[in-house]
Amino acid sequence: MSTVAGRADAPLPDRCVHEWFAGRVSGTPDATALEFADRRLSYAELDAGANRLAHLLRARGVRPDVPVAVCARRSPEVVTALLAVLKAGGHYLPLDPEYPAERLAFMVADSGARLLLVEPELADRFAATGLEPVAIEPQWSAAAGLPTTAPPSAARPDDLAYVMYTSGSTGRPKGVAVTHRNIMRLVHEADYADLDPGQVVLMLAPLSFDLSTFEVWGALCNGGRLAVLPPGTPTAAAVEQAVRRHGVTVALLSTGLFQHVVRTRPGALATVRQVLVAGDVAPPAEVRMLVEQGVEVVNGYGPTECTTFCCARRGVTLDETRGSIPIGRAITRTTTYVVDEDGVTRVPDGEPGELLVGGPGVARGYLGRPALTAERFVPDPYGTVPGARLYRTGDLVTRDRDGVLHFHGRRDQQVKINGHRVELGEVEAALSNHPQIRAAVAAVRPTPAGDKQLVGYVVSDTLDRPGPPLREYLRERLPEYLVPTAWVRLAELPLNPNGKVDRTALPTPGADPADAPAAAPRTPVEQAVVEVWADLLAVATIGVHDDFFELGGHSLLATEVIALLGERFPVELPVSAVFDAPTPALLAERVHQALAERVAQLSDAEVESMLSQVREP
Repeated sequence: MSTVAGRADAPLPDRCVHEWFAGRVSGTPDATALEFADRRLSYAELDAGANRLAHLLRARGVRPDVPVAVCARRSPEVVTALLAVLKAGGHYLPLDPEYPAERLAFMVADSGARLLLVEPELADRFAATGLEPVAIEPQWSAAAGLPTTAPPSAARPDDLAYVMYTSGSTGRPKGVAVTHRNIMRLVHEADYADLDPGQVVLMLAPLSFDLSTFEVWGALCNGGRLAVLPPGTPTAAAVEQAVRRHGVTVALLSTGLFQHVVRTRPGALATVRQVLVAGDVAPPAEVRMLVEQGVEVVNGYGPTECTTFCCARRGVTLDETRGSIPIGRAITRTTTYVVDEDGVTRVPDGEPGELLVGGPGVARGYLGRPALTAERFVPDPYGTVPGARLYRTGDLVTRDRDGVLHFHGRRDQQVKINGHRVELGEVEAALSNHPQIRAAVAAVRPTPAGDKQLVGYVVSDTLDRPGPPLREYLRERLPEYLVPTAWVRLAELPLNPNGKVDRTALPTPGADPADAPAAAPRTPVEQAVVEVWADLLAVATIGVHDDFFELGGHSLLATEVIALLGERFPVELPVSAVFDAPTPALLAERVHQALAERVAQLSDAEVESMLSQVREP
């Protein structure tokens, strides 16, 4: 029944994130703060650029608890933008450029944002929102001539630093309100990771994913170097290249990406001193491969509401990879309790219960959702700090005799896929709004390759093959990670004796026996696509009209499809080609088209040289 606290009572500096960063600037102004391809910014240069932009933001009304929307891909400029928002006293609202317009519009309206820092090519997506745009660009022309010294700091540690939206069980995303103090608890004197001036931290998470909090502020608040991966969905090859190029020493990967990188590029992370895995249950086989290479692996655990991490198992051992890897102990300045169903009574060690988390990492709550905040952020009946709260994670854990926590799953329907929190209720709510759907259920099933797959089960009188139209329908309303990749049409949903959906009776996705036999490849390019898919998806028989996503594909594997096709044919296709042309026949057409366009631009000699490079399967 013990409570494990990683130095839970350790003092925390009463300072904001940008103030702590300013201390690093004054101490080592010429040290490299950020690397991006061939570019380098020193701490002084990053600080000066952020100060200019902060003055502009202050002039446009940014103050404490004033949100500033930020929509951009990874770059030095976006890091400058985040720092400037904090220096101006406001908090940032990260908007993923890959999200559908409807989702972005909701987040803007719900947050109350009026100002938008945006890459110029993305600005048109917000034309109807009424946001005042400021272009994110290397020159920051809008802030030209403004002071390079910091504006007077108006923010306090308990003011907001960012609001990050997560999936909502009712179909309405909820904004998690995170303060400066929350972030400082994560990155100051961290005991779960090496964060100091000698570290090079890889930035590869999108801004809308809370792993970016660790990457950006873990590096910059500790005098380290932030190595920024180029924009786009991270590929295993891109991660390996960045690790080698920048000498990365600390890398945090979502579970899905980690598994993918280690499977497809076993040596990609071999030179990294410390690799953190987070977002879902750590895969023992891939962790073991990395531990055997001498890399320290940290299994990190924590919901967005607890500011990225609240527990960690540092230095996973080979013995621990023979089973489910523990989530470890509470990190510094964090308390954890394992309680019974009543949410208060602590259970004995070894017995399962819900994990409650306390300490200065617990977020303020859900923006504009007082009832939901009161439900999940509850008063701390065990602590000595007046007004302290605990976050009810909804996760089932046990604590062993050594005080180590072991994860056993969720109490509710919430799941994690490729590190993203997925509320099945949000997917089901969106599907139920489709006029041709009588009933719908979403569930998670394993693919032949061992990945997790989101499956949509629908009852419809008119949709014979629901996948293509429903996928397109949802992509206009939900982020890609909330769109099922496999579909099953049912006559009726299976019910249990209580009249509720019997999820255990939902069938495993598979080929419909009434479907025609798989159509064989007709061209060398189609054959190449089929072979690439078969390797990545672990599916033996693939027809040229089979759907990549219904076979178990997802965005990470889509990047590898493009990379592997690029090795066989001298073309460069965008990852979106797999989404727009999700069958071997359609994707082969894209390859043929790209080859024809390239040939049209070349001389006869260059054409002969290009054709000689084409490696037929």
